[in-house]
Amino acid sequence: MTRHPQTTLVHKVHATLRDHAMCAPGDHLLVALSGGADSMALLHSLHELAPRLGLTLSVAHLNHSIRGEAADRDQLFSSQAARALSLPYYTDTVNVPALAHNTQIGLEEAARQARHAFLHEVASSCGARRIAVGHHKGDMAEQLLLNLLRGSGLKGLGAMEPVTASGIIRPLITLSREEITAWLTARDLTHVTDQTNSDTTYTRNRVRHRLIPFMESAFNPSTVDTLARTAALLRDDEAWLQEMTETLYTDCLLCHEAPHLELSAPKLLTLHPAARNRVLRHSVATLCGSTRTLTTAHIENLSLLLKQGRAGRSIDLTRGLRGVLTRGSLHLQLETENLRKRRPALLAETPPFAYTIDRPTPTRPLNLTITETGDQLLFRCTRTPAALSLSRDVQRVFLAPEAAAFPITVRNTRPGDRFRPEGGQGSRKIGRFLADCQVEGPMRSQIPLVVSKEDILWVAGYRLDAAATAPPPGYPALEIVLQKYKKG
Repeated sequence: MTRHPQTTLVHKVHATLRDHAMCAPGDHLLVALSGGADSMALLHSLHELAPRLGLTLSVAHLNHSIRGEAADRDQLFSSQAARALSLPYYTDTVNVPALAHNTQIGLEEAARQARHAFLHEVASSCGARRIAVGHHKGDMAEQLLLNLLRGSGLKGLGAMEPVTASGIIRPLITLSREEITAWLTARDLTHVTDQTNSDTTYTRNRVRHRLIPFMESAFNPSTVDTLARTAALLRDDEAWLQEMTETLYTDCLLCHEAPHLELSAPKLLTLHPAARNRVLRHSVATLCGSTRTLTTAHIENLSLLLKQGRAGRSIDLTRGLRGVLTRGSLHLQLETENLRKRRPALLAETPPFAYTIDRPTPTRPLNLTITETGDQLLFRCTRTPAALSLSRDVQRVFLAPEAAAFPITVRNTRPGDRFRPEGGQGSRKIGRFLADCQVEGPMRSQIPLVVSKEDILWVAGYRLDAAATAPPPGYPALEIVLQKYKKG
């Protein structure tokens, strides 16, 4: 037995609400009402279901000031529709054309941003947990095609999420435009028609009125159903891949303290290119809140920066975002100033510093914090351990007590600094030694040097001087531990 269209639509909306966990008993939903057919079907179907599901409804309408008197008519129609159902109604008017001009973005994007901000502001003020919008199956198919034509990846081809992280829900997403129109007609419910929806100067309208009808007539009469089903399958794949991406991101993350994020360059380079690109995109989303202005070219440039492996290089991405490669790390940094007028803050020279350390005692170790870098050095009297390797790239070293003439100095590099690396041959300039260690020029000034009189005992974290070797195992020794500052 075929259900009456009145029953069928409400049944489908109820099933969608349930299957996607869009709401719970006691929830307050804000209904975005444009006055068009889809939003009127949304409003009346939710109003019918509200007592059964224990829902509270409010209604919101934004006048975008794009269509003059027609926009004012829609605003009045929406208020009357809400009033007829005795529902709280919220409205506002935003000059979207002026907003688009001032922000230098497209009219459609400006309208989307204004509507998004308005709906979330109203939802917050009235206590609504979810915002219900009237997108249906046809909108899903159109969005998939639009994103495909723009060159989108898997996430874009998933088109529209039935439930978004920001609280948007789409209860009509399984319904066709024809089902919605038939339901409104059967109930004798009126709606307004936006004449711009037939204006084929807009890409979306050309997809709706030309591309999809052509695909239906020439290839597949069920094009909309097929595209909507494909989008659902791709969303499932994307959700699974996103879980994997978050695991990989956590594994690569070294620190995150806004506006800075640091990733392990070696770990990123071991990933499959597709996985690496996903981790990079996820990192930008984590730092910036979204990836709306991030392009495929941006991600490719970041990946190229990694593969070239030239520490000290940086690239400018989008919205004040920079990628900076250092020894072993890829940094993402948000900066507020004009990127073209300054070097990345991460690669700025560290001001000269010098600290004096007295001799520690067996009962009194000494701890030094280098204000300029945040690094710490711990000095204490101990004994040489049984197993001890060369001091190459370590953060804990042991010196013969007589090698250090206290008070000793901890400072950063100066022109002409030289030392004799343990395990090497002869004297070397500190700058050349650090260059061979792939430390980019500006960051060499961050590395602390432990200096006794005029002799450099330790390039902290890199190498001891040959004269500062440890005594035999079990003998008294001076232990120095470097604790690198990590954001986050």
